[in-house]
Amino acid sequence: MSTILLVVDDEPDVQLLMKQKFRRQIREEDYRFIFASNGVEALEMLKNHSDIDVVLCDVNMPQMDGITLLTKTREVNTTIQTIIVSAYGDMRNIRRAMNHGAFDFVTKPINFNDLGATIEKTIRHVKKLKENNAEKERLYKELEAYSKNLEQKVAERTVEITKQKQIIEAKNHSITESINYAKRIQEAALPSLEEIKAAFEDSFVYFKPRDIVSGDFFWFRQRGSKTIITAVDCTGHGVPGAFMSLIGNDILHEIIDALGITDANIILNSLHMGILRALRQTESNSRDGMDIALCVIDTEKKVLQYAGARSPLLYVRNGEVHEIKADKLSIGGAQQSKERSYTVHNVPLDGNTMFYIFSDGYQDQFGGPEGQKIMRKGLKNIFLGIHKEKGEVQREKLEEYMTQWVDTKYNQLDDMLIIGFKA
Repeated sequence: MSTILLVVDDEPDVQLLMKQKFRRQIREEDYRFIFASNGVEALEMLKNHSDIDVVLCDVNMPQMDGITLLTKTREVNTTIQTIIVSAYGDMRNIRRAMNHGAFDFVTKPINFNDLGATIEKTIRHVKKLKENNAEKERLYKELEAYSKNLEQKVAERTVEITKQKQIIEAKNHSITESINYAKRIQEAALPSLEEIKAAFEDSFVYFKPRDIVSGDFFWFRQRGSKTIITAVDCTGHGVPGAFMSLIGNDILHEIIDALGITDANIILNSLHMGILRALRQTESNSRDGMDIALCVIDTEKKVLQYAGARSPLLYVRNGEVHEIKADKLSIGGAQQSKERSYTVHNVPLDGNTMFYIFSDGYQDQFGGPEGQKIMRKGLKNIFLGIHKEKGEVQREKLEEYMTQWVDTKYNQLDDMLIIGFKA
């Protein structure tokens, strides 16, 4: 296919020279020349012939000079290249031409060997530009096709995700409704606060599940002159913990209500045996269990009997915090010995001592300016600071302290349970 060259020159003999010097290329159809005598005529030809590749252009011409034409050429065709052919070959004119976009500059009188080499170099450059443009166009079309395909896939995937989201939301709603129903069952199994208030006028229960249902629970019963109150922390939280809490609640009912056992250490050992049986831990891989602080208050003997499985008793008397440490054996769990001996501790009652039993959720909560746990020491300080207040005020202050401690920066890690009573 011939390369079309536009020669723009107002000298009539240039046309003859071009045809004579490049007659071989014309004959072999490598080149095809078209001619214009000024810039205006050339610009019109460029608009009508989009297949022109190279312009050979003089500078000084009537109506429109070569430099002006040069500035307009790229507006018509982005790949076309211009060779300035001029008798004014000083550095100023060469720089002027190159700055306006000329590909090369050839001086008159024309050295046709030099011009031929320049034309060939220019043609190769134009060819490369066209190849690059063609490749860009191909890539653009591929990208456009890919984008359309991607848009379709995204649309299809969006529909699929929307359906899945709706299914998940429906299942989540159903699960949440079921858990909320389980919460009502768990709350119904817990003792009423009015019962506890009737037994201990100055008392409170701070109960804050991490999830909807809780692995912490409390248990309360009065039998004659004895009042039994417990704070229990089951393995796990949420639904698994709640299952354990219901199992523990039922076994405590059996031990105390059905069997009439009221000795703190025997209650804990019986609870341990009941968990082993209920979860078949001697023959299964179940390692679930619970930590518990259990108090039996004997109003006739004016003594509090405490036994604990990994959960201590704290009390404040005469402005001093006292701690009775629990035995290090949980109820149930990995250590599956059938019989366990829990230690009994007796604390005389004076009617003015504030007792606290609790799970580890409150003291293990991260927060504060340095993101630390409250720890047992911090919990003791909190109890020392609030123990003179009425029970409900103490509960409110525990809530306020925890709100400030987490300060929206930390999530609740575990269920929280604190029971306080004066005896």
